[in-house]
Amino acid sequence: MLFTFPASLLGGCASSVAPVAPVSSLAHRAIVQTAASWEAGKKTEQWLQFGFDAGHSGYNPLEKIVNAKTLKKLKIAWNDKKIIQPGGIVVDHNVAYIDDMGQAKQGLYALNATTGARKWYTNLQLNGSWGSFTHAVAVVAGKVVVSPCSNGSTSMFLTGLCGVNAKTGKVLWRTYCTQYQGNPCGGLVNGGTSPTLYGNLVYFQSTQGVNEQPDTEALDPRTGAIVWDVPGVYHCPDAGDGSNNPLPAANGLVFAVLGCQGSQGATEICALSAATGAAVWCDQSPTTYIEDLIADGSHVYLTEPTSNLNVVALDTNTGAQAWTVTLPGGNYSAMATADQRLFVEDDGPGVYALSTATGKSLWSYTANANLYVGGVLSVANGIVYADGGGGNNGNVAITALSQKSGHLIWTSGSIGNGGARMTPVVLNGTVYAGCYTMCSFTVPAK
Repeated sequence: MLFTFPASLLGGCASSVAPVAPVSSLAHRAIVQTAASWEAGKKTEQWLQFGFDAGHSGYNPLEKIVNAKTLKKLKIAWNDKKIIQPGGIVVDHNVAYIDDMGQAKQGLYALNATTGARKWYTNLQLNGSWGSFTHAVAVVAGKVVVSPCSNGSTSMFLTGLCGVNAKTGKVLWRTYCTQYQGNPCGGLVNGGTSPTLYGNLVYFQSTQGVNEQPDTEALDPRTGAIVWDVPGVYHCPDAGDGSNNPLPAANGLVFAVLGCQGSQGATEICALSAATGAAVWCDQSPTTYIEDLIADGSHVYLTEPTSNLNVVALDTNTGAQAWTVTLPGGNYSAMATADQRLFVEDDGPGVYALSTATGKSLWSYTANANLYVGGVLSVANGIVYADGGGGNNGNVAITALSQKSGHLIWTSGSIGNGGARMTPVVLNGTVYAGCYTMCSFTVPAK
């Protein structure tokens, strides 16, 4: 069921989301700049956050070096074996920032993206799960925003967000719980989503550990201050979103999964104003669990694992349902979108290409006995990259498919992955991926 709100009534999603007060001029500037920021992300070949852009499409439209022909020549350029099962990677002006949550040194690394030489390491005691593939940092205004980030305690309930100096690795600020307009914290933060960079602000969801209350928040990355906060529902710990993927944003809106909403306690997908947090529309999901959520300028795409996998497209601006498709499989889905195609990976394992306009099936690929398609996708220059980790055949780091036909073009071979499902980053002729450790693949110089 779709709920839309006239402008005079904006300020809450169902009965449980409280109105928010006027926000700072910084946030107002952010809403003005969002359209420009979206286009700028498409024109600057840096990979500054999970999924390349604010909608987390996974698509780098500027990559022209690695293609179906040169892809087969890729070789490992460097392999940092001290980074075990990396969680995610972003690249900003030839510096690769990698969060490692799988081992004792759970922290943030800065490496020369070309050579792999280490610039600095900061121990943030990230407290992430082993081989987590849903987290990545974001780079903005000379800072690396990291989630989760521990306060140094061994407890799993003392994590939040950190702002780290991108040049030195020095921690500049830490935000552990909601502190907005004099309201006390509802409890120390127990993890949350990766940060989303949109305009001048960072957006995320955090779970207040004491009350298990998932809040949706906007943060000033310069100071770590909360700009606005939309509180979740008491004792609704995961807000219906178990993937911890970052919140997508497009067209001046940030899209969030809000659990336990309304009189029926339903899960809703809500579009919140990026400037104020006020709800613009909410769509009630028929399931209580939303696994993945991405967006482009036209649609918000979500996956609902049931006995199979439901893929749903909602109109970005109104929330009206455009189409729904049921695919084989269930949990551990991922999506990417490029050139009017939506690519969906499920735990079949398999990858499916759908028309973004109609949901019509365009092709499907099901891995054979020697391959395993992982849980994350990227797209660049006509190629769909699937992380190959996990399962009984988790020794393939990358599987590459034709964007047009879905046929298998290349795999990275048996170099070891160990289930470290990290989104492949394709940038400037290089593919960065988890290979149990941290690998960079490039075309060798002639």
